[in-house]
Amino acid sequence: MVDRAPHPDACLNDREFEALANGVLAPAALERLRAQVQGVLDDPSGGLSHDEVWSRLERRMKRAARAA
Repeated sequence: MVDRAPHPDACLNDREFEALANGVLAPAALERLRAQVQGVLDDPSGGLSHDEVWSRLERRMKRAARAA
């Protein structure tokens, strides 16, 4: 997988996303993900819509499948 800086809409880069899918996400990446999720919980109006989240997750999963 390509390891590049996270997209503005994603907290994890492609390598970290793959690690998350395999249940082995590094503690620092997990903490960044927790902070991002907590930010949305604290201020839901500043977060992404449900449809945006699923659309972006679907695109990320398709990229991962192509790279596999």
